[in-house]
Amino acid sequence: MKLLVVEDDSTLRHALLRLVAQWGYAAQAAANAGEALDWLERDGFDLVLLDLGLPDRDGLEVCRRVRRSHGQHQPLVLMLTGRDGREDKLAGLEGGADDYVVKPFDPELLQARIRALLRRAHRPLRAQLTWGNLQLHPGDTTAQLGCRSLELTRKEALILEQLTRAQGSACSKEQLLDGFEDGRRVVGDDALRSHMRNLRQKLSAAGGHANLIETVYGLGYRLAAP
Repeated sequence: MKLLVVEDDSTLRHALLRLVAQWGYAAQAAANAGEALDWLERDGFDLVLLDLGLPDRDGLEVCRRVRRSHGQHQPLVLMLTGRDGREDKLAGLEGGADDYVVKPFDPELLQARIRALLRRAHRPLRAQLTWGNLQLHPGDTTAQLGCRSLELTRKEALILEQLTRAQGSACSKEQLLDGFEDGRRVVGDDALRSHMRNLRQKLSAAGGHANLIETVYGLGYRLAAP
């Protein structure tokens, strides 16, 4: 699963990125409405954590733009805001939000609300990803290759999830690195190569062919045809 965190307060934004990374989700961040809309146009997200008090425009407008989208996939929207009035909550839910959480919030409660939304969503969120005899559930750190189980690190699982979602299309290094963002440090190409090497070794040890993950020179990586 991939989340978009839209929050103008840098301290809270980085804290949210750390939390969702600990919970096993890939994440990207936006500090204002313009950045959020740019990300939503060029990438796919399962859920948006959306602040309403953004510096360039109201978060409600972002939510309405998402709901007016004619694409097949619309992300869930969880509004996370300091506006706690009854009218504010009604406006948020009527404007297209799937849930509404008031700041300050309990991290465990927020995690539970996110999980509940993703479980009961009727939008095309995929409960299981497959590629040939490879199977994995988004957010899990285990995968199945034929009858063999693979134990993965969180970052290895995020790499494999993004590659499987691409269904044989190439994922750029930048796309894969985006999933590692946790608000604390920048992850570079060397770290990606190290995670990729370890992931390939685990897939090979589980019976996968040596080139299951192919390098697309000058671009990134993709899964080979099953």
